[in-house]
Amino acid sequence: MTQRVSSDSGADRGVRQEDWLRDSALSGFVATFAMTVVLAAGYGLARVIGDEQGNQLERWFWGLSHNMITERTTDALVVGIGINLVTGLIWAVIYGAYAEPMLNGSGWRKGITFSLVAWLLSIIVFLPIAGGGLFGSELNAGPLPVLGNLILHLIFGAVLGGVYGIAFEIGLDDTEAERANAAAAERGAALGGAAGVLVGLLLGWALAPQIDAESSRGAISLAGALIGAASGVTAGSFLGMGRPNA
Repeated sequence: MTQRVSSDSGADRGVRQEDWLRDSALSGFVATFAMTVVLAAGYGLARVIGDEQGNQLERWFWGLSHNMITERTTDALVVGIGINLVTGLIWAVIYGAYAEPMLNGSGWRKGITFSLVAWLLSIIVFLPIAGGGLFGSELNAGPLPVLGNLILHLIFGAVLGGVYGIAFEIGLDDTEAERANAAAAERGAALGGAAGVLVGLLLGWALAPQIDAESSRGAISLAGALIGAASGVTAGSFLGMGRPNA
């Protein structure tokens, strides 16, 4: 059996597991995908329910789906997806490196606890920077930005922590071979990320006219690089595991 570095034990707390980078990349990719699907569904629901001339709730939904942030995202959808994916992977790496070893409880509970930090930063720091105001007050959507943001982060955290825990449980024995695999996974993640940036940049530049004629070719190329980097880190970490001596 794999020797679990238990975060429930005071002596072991703060010590990350051997293959944390590989598991972080996997769980971050899955969690970000899940959150993006829910975000898209929520946006679609807000577009259906929202009515600028309707009752208070309908006006809130209208404000949630018609504001400066959603307009920017609509104009650069590919960029938004790329940034969202990379941001999710960054949070996942922070979770695997620092938060998961320090938290107690089951995987999904650890992930949810961690996601509350990201949620607070989102509504206190990132929303104002994006022009939405503190707690989304400039969006004219009442409490919906705060509540919707909370739901998205809870989903992200639950999936992140749950998948991270599963990825650990199916790991190899704590042997020299596993340590070599973990090191190879980290090398593969680094190489995959670098290759992904290059491939994504070239594909984004080549496909930009077919993706969206109104968007900047440079912006789509940047988004391609971000998506390529995120995908390369995930793929490279797994491919690297099979070549520990490479």
